[in-house]
Amino acid sequence: MYMFLPFLTALIGLIFVWFEKRLVGLVFLAITVFILMYWFRIHATDHLSISL
Repeated sequence: MYMFLPFLTALIGLIFVWFEKRLVGLVFLAITVFILMYWFRIHATDHLSISL
């Protein structure tokens, strides 16, 4: 449902890096990683019945 969110934050971070705003780009990279970790944890534990 919210699968576009990590791609959106990664794209925004890439645009910031492109315009030489590296610190802001790293912040968006961290946000992307946290979203993916949270998303994977929810889907891996609920839908795949994997105990993490």
